[in-house]
Amino acid sequence: MSVIVILKLMLVISIALMLFALALRARVADLGYLFVHWRLGLGAFAAMFVVVPVVAILLARTFDLNPAVKVALVAIAFSPLPPILPGKQIKAGGEACYVTGLLFAATLASIVVAPFGIAFAASIFDVEAAITPMAVAMPLIVTVLAPLLAGLALSPMFGTAVSQLSPILSKIGTALLVLAVLGLVVMMLPGIRDVIGQGTLVVLCITIAAGMVAGYFFGGPERGDKAALSLAAATRHPGVAVAIATQTFPAASLAPAAIVLSLVLSTVLCIPYLRYMGKQPRKAAA
Repeated sequence: MSVIVILKLMLVISIALMLFALALRARVADLGYLFVHWRLGLGAFAAMFVVVPVVAILLARTFDLNPAVKVALVAIAFSPLPPILPGKQIKAGGEACYVTGLLFAATLASIVVAPFGIAFAASIFDVEAAITPMAVAMPLIVTVLAPLLAGLALSPMFGTAVSQLSPILSKIGTALLVLAVLGLVVMMLPGIRDVIGQGTLVVLCITIAAGMVAGYFFGGPERGDKAALSLAAATRHPGVAVAIATQTFPAASLAPAAIVLSLVLSTVLCIPYLRYMGKQPRKAAA
């Protein structure tokens, strides 16, 4: 078993643990929160699957970027939020029901939207590319839906122990995640160096900033929900993005490195925003 395979397995396990921990404290009703509160749902959809893809495609057409970076931009734009964010979103002030509902709704939306979005982007760039809903769904089923539903189903079995078990599992998952991401960055460092240049850092930062701004304006009246959607729109699921990139544009071998670079940048850029929003009182924005 290669080091890359081990790191990817650690990544999957870490994500599953963190989502399972989150689901232990959630309610089944939270899954449909953005469908019941459909205006908030439409706002989340607009920020994640309209604003960010439009900005990404415009930047890819405007800048003379490495082809792998263009592929990464499109792949990231049509991926859902990463399952590593819910705990951070709650710390930033987002309500648990909104965060859980956003995770579930964005996952379902990505399965439907990504194939159409990829086909649309391919027509703009005059290339042949397509991906099936199942290709998008598989990594989401493994890393998002399965642990989320398992946590909701098994929560009653743990009773009052949930309050102690959930934080422990979340911390273990976080530790594994940090190790896996650091390992992947080290392993992909040569590829990351190859894609830096020609405005790559500027374009990735603009796309991330666009997601943060769109999330704030479309996140509804509650400051905490604005923060949650900002983080969701600015940071996407790297596993799904890599799956989209490798299956639609297999020749772009450096696309995964560009996606990892984007993940690192989004994490760095979101930290100050996360700290600022987490210090704000939970009340409706004026």
